[in-house]
Amino acid sequence: MDAVSPNAFYDSDNRPDPPKCHPNTRVTVINKITEWATRMINADAFILWLYGPAGAGKTAIARKVAELFAAQGLLLASFLFFRSDPKRNTMKPLVANIAYRISCVIPATKKLINAAIEADPLILSYSMEVQLTKLVLEPLRLLTDEDYFKHQQFPQLVVIDGLDECLDTGAQTNCIQFLSSSMAQYQLPLKFLIVSRPEAHIKSAFALICERSTVSHLELNNDFIPDEDIRCFLTDKFHDIKKCHPFCSRIPPFWPSVQQINTLICKASGQFIYASLAMRFINSTFDSPMRQLDIVLELRPPINHDHPFAELDALYTHILSCTKDSNLVSRILGVYDAVVKLNSYGVSIVEFMLGLEDGDVCIYLGPLSSLLEVEKDRILFHHSSFMDFLSNPKRSKTYYVNPGLSSSLVSQRILEGFSSIGMFP
Repeated sequence: MDAVSPNAFYDSDNRPDPPKCHPNTRVTVINKITEWATRMINADAFILWLYGPAGAGKTAIARKVAELFAAQGLLLASFLFFRSDPKRNTMKPLVANIAYRISCVIPATKKLINAAIEADPLILSYSMEVQLTKLVLEPLRLLTDEDYFKHQQFPQLVVIDGLDECLDTGAQTNCIQFLSSSMAQYQLPLKFLIVSRPEAHIKSAFALICERSTVSHLELNNDFIPDEDIRCFLTDKFHDIKKCHPFCSRIPPFWPSVQQINTLICKASGQFIYASLAMRFINSTFDSPMRQLDIVLELRPPINHDHPFAELDALYTHILSCTKDSNLVSRILGVYDAVVKLNSYGVSIVEFMLGLEDGDVCIYLGPLSSLLEVEKDRILFHHSSFMDFLSNPKRSKTYYVNPGLSSSLVSQRILEGFSSIGMFP
């Protein structure tokens, strides 16, 4: 039991406000996962990789899926990684958690798991591969060989959320690769839902196993119409504020305006984290919701330095801290923004203006894959609020992108180019 991390279970979290899906939202994506897990589609795929940008609501979806399958007796185990929890940001407790839940869900495995531990009391200090083999795969295969599940349901879904939040990137790729090879070997009717950001090393790991295994991919993108889900969330939350907030009697009947809601949806860029943090700030019981909304929309400055997106800023800061050269990254983004404002765009132009080699922008921005992606000659931002963060020195601090300096650099390089071809004396 000491090896188990209780907070990693889908229904046990030490966070006061754990991520969860708002009613009547994320229905399409949850149905898609359900169809895969119940073998209605992609029956041969024993791994489904659900991925999307930071703040897209991946953990909320993972928890909801786990909850739905647990209610049907089909959830075998779950593990939710969390970067700031020392018992959830490592691979060490993963197998112990899975084995513990298996012993609870399938009591017949308890004797087999205990026997494996008694035969080798140090087994939980071995590699994840050895632990998973001895404590999970072999006990389940023994029961399957004995036709234990002939007259009862096999709980087959294992949910592993936030794989990218494990601090050991090597362990992340090893986990993916071993699950692929072991499932091919043991032929158990298991389904692994793996949820993460689209980090480069995780992408590579899945690309590699796709060559020898059947793996499904599900990207949280605009195909699932996140804006409508966010509109539903905002509408319901504003309704609750107008009905229950301590200052509700002072709120006009037509607040907020359609334009204000549309602005929030636009700024969210399909990412639930922005909408969630905005509504939490607006719903503060210590101030007027109307004034709080104005602060969110940057129509007035924050009061007492109480910023609505402090958590989002912390997320952006953490991701930026993973870059090789944060100063160069800031210059790249600043120059690109300045070029776009000149009604042009082009990664190649940015590389020329900063004296970089072909492909350098893609390399240096690689660690920001959960916030943006370099596609052909453009930079596509998953979060429209990311540039708002970068251009505000109080929020971005050392990562501040100075628009004036970026524009000056672009203008200087343009003038130098004209001079080099003799357009100026």
